Amino acid sequence: MGHYSKGSEKPPLKGDRLRLYSMRFCPFAQRARLVLAAKGINYECVNINLKDKPDWFFDLNPVGKVPVIEQPDGAVIYESPICCDYLEEAFPDKPQLYPADNPVKKSKQKIIVETIGSAFNTAFYKTLRALGEEEPKEELKKQLSAFDNYLKQNDKHLGGDKPGMGDFLMWPWFERLLVMQPLIGLDLSQFPAVSAWCAAMNEVPAVKECSYPAELHMKFYEGYKNGDPESQLVGIDQKA
Repeated sequence: MGHYSKGSEKPPLKGDRLRLYSMRFCPFAQRARLVLAAKGINYECVNINLKDKPDWFFDLNPVGKVPVIEQPDGAVIYESPICCDYLEEAFPDKPQLYPADNPVKKSKQKIIVETIGSAFNTAFYKTLRALGEEEPKEELKKQLSAFDNYLKQNDKHLGGDKPGMGDFLMWPWFERLLVMQPLIGLDLSQFPAVSAWCAAMNEVPAVKECSYPAELHMKFYEGYKNGDPESQLVGIDQKA
């Protein structure tokens, strides 16, 4: 079904599966979906209309943001990095996305996400809100250059030879950047290490499972600009 809105009733939990409260095109919620997919965790997804949130959702997260994870026993976790760390720690028998025996490498992944990643995310949305203006675009290019330099001096992924937690926490905004390049007037080939990382990430099974085609991203973006993103997606079959 679509996203749960104001006036809806909270669906009952189903058996012993985790539940993820998400929104299909929210990059923060996509972080949790990527980690769930990468670790192979069985879960149920409930999508929330963030423009018209149901009252019961605030009982789960008082600030009304996704992602939210609800355990079968009713315990609730929210905030995207915390949700992802919870999944890593709560399922040690599943593939580990942080190097368990190397706290330095684990910390470096977190540093890149919190520094370059956070600055890039902010610059990306500022650029979209001010298309045609050079200042936000230059800041976006500055953050891309910083990430490019980091990747040139390190491994193929933030996690080493294969994607780790840091890669999955960074990816949602780059998926959107790849779609929005022509709109922004940006050529990602100017940043060869970032381009290579994006190409490698696009081949990761968890990324393929959790990504949307460019046309759906654009439909959502057009609806978002007009204040009604859901209207653009009525009748379109979408993954959770």
